Amino acid sequence: MLAVVLALFPGVGIGAYIAQWPEKIHQRPGGSLTISCYQNYSKFAYMYWYQQLPRNGLKLIVSSSTWSHNYYEDGYSEAKFEVTRQNTYHFLMTIKNVTPQDEATYFCAANDRDRGISGLSFGSGTKLTVMGKNDEIIPPAVAIFSPSKQEIQQKSKATLVCLASGFYPDHLTLGWRVNGVKRTEGVGTDESSTQNGSTYSLTSRLRMPAWEWFNPLNRFECVANFFQNGTTASINKFISGDAGCALTEESYLRYGNSLKLTYLILCGKALVYAVLVSGLVWTAKTGVKLSRE
Repeated sequence: MLAVVLALFPGVGIGAYIAQWPEKIHQRPGGSLTISCYQNYSKFAYMYWYQQLPRNGLKLIVSSSTWSHNYYEDGYSEAKFEVTRQNTYHFLMTIKNVTPQDEATYFCAANDRDRGISGLSFGSGTKLTVMGKNDEIIPPAVAIFSPSKQEIQQKSKATLVCLASGFYPDHLTLGWRVNGVKRTEGVGTDESSTQNGSTYSLTSRLRMPAWEWFNPLNRFECVANFFQNGTTASINKFISGDAGCALTEESYLRYGNSLKLTYLILCGKALVYAVLVSGLVWTAKTGVKLSRE
């Protein structure tokens, strides 16, 4: 959605840095929650909260300036969406008496002109899930699937697939690490989760050259971050590179040690040989000297 807004209004997003938290939050009917926003540009006197309902565009909830009262759009009220402009930089919104109809993504924005879309800078959004009274939080099951032989043979590429499934609510992100280092190149993650009954699933892919996969010393890690109860739980799954026709990591290490031993033996033999040759040369010289005497 936000990408669409940026495309329609070229000036959007230029100016301030907007930080918004939490990224995801859940609440049960009747409860309340607070979303926080911070912007770092002193000239941005105007700040806003927008609501994006599922499969809908952005709707302005409320606008605020540093010198006037908050202005609510039709259909929204302070009794439901209470905002606090602490100063030029901080803008909080509390959603009261939560209902299933409040399930949406909420965006903070700021600019230097009154209620104009031009020049707006947006936060990354806060996704609110309204859980049923009896709904339980279910963490994901995470699995990594090896590349297909056909892709490797035909394209000399290897794609790992990470599947997170069976989780609720839909508050999960996936990422990749290779040998402990975050990897973004060659990564493709579904834009949204797939709902399967009462739970969700999400997939992410990591594509690499085949030679990188055929290295048993490489360690590929899928990281699933699941947001629950205001905290983030990380579930990590690992897979090592495929040895193929090459050596396994264990045999590689064993082979390396045997090479070291062989090298030491050869060095020892060379030393013994050098000593013997030196001895023979010395003996020969001594014999010649004695014969002359």
